[in-house]
Amino acid sequence: MADSYVLGRTSAEARRLQLQGSVLAPHSEHLLRLAGITAGTRVLDVGCGAGDVSVLLAGLVGPDGAVVGVDTDPAVLELARARAAASGLGNVSFVEADLAGLRLDEPFDALVGRLILLHLKEPAATVRALSRLVCSGGVVSFQEFSMTRARSVPPTPLVTKTRDWIIGVYRAIGSDPDLGERVASILAEAGLTVEGAAAAGLAGTAGSVIPEYWVATLRSILPMVLAHGQATEAEVDIDTVAERITRELEEAGSILWLPEMTATWARVP
Repeated sequence: MADSYVLGRTSAEARRLQLQGSVLAPHSEHLLRLAGITAGTRVLDVGCGAGDVSVLLAGLVGPDGAVVGVDTDPAVLELARARAAASGLGNVSFVEADLAGLRLDEPFDALVGRLILLHLKEPAATVRALSRLVCSGGVVSFQEFSMTRARSVPPTPLVTKTRDWIIGVYRAIGSDPDLGERVASILAEAGLTVEGAAAAGLAGTAGSVIPEYWVATLRSILPMVLAHGQATEAEVDIDTVAERITRELEEAGSILWLPEMTATWARVP
């Protein structure tokens, strides 16, 4: 997974993950509840990153439940542990491991992941393997973006350009930027019984945190944007892009919509 994570393993990316966590938290919580995550559930959170979903889950499952977050990046796991400790959570722990070879002693009631399948070369095979860690009848749910749904309304040129640069990177490396629409098929291919799906979207004005998150994502993926010829450094002009996007949004009176986030949930036979 480390080799295919196009957003990099930098301190700036760790900060972007935390910003992403705060932006997406209400939507992820809603989708997790729909999937059936309740008090007392023992949950495995794969590709946990800085621990945002793990901490969110810890609140949902309560003291009678437990959460184990897994990631390959030791630096980001150190951050996740510190954040969980600062929140006073005793029901969440973290493990450094590659998902393909993950082995844990006790079975879980649920397996979840947010924005992780996009970075896996064989998502169905990985989900199939991870599902063996879940009890029969347990829940498996993944949340993924549909990136082409991102836009500004009314349209603004720079939002459209930056969206297309980011989408272009994923297409160039053979990933589907609208993977959210295919999660049901991935779970079915993994041998699970799909039960439902739902989508959530978030938008903000020029003065909201949404443009900041948008630009932080562009900054993290910028080396890949340049490497795959989606744009030049002069076209992006990363140090001014936030100001330019904000100005365009203000002048057009536009609202900036993030990619639609889709959750699909299934049961282990």
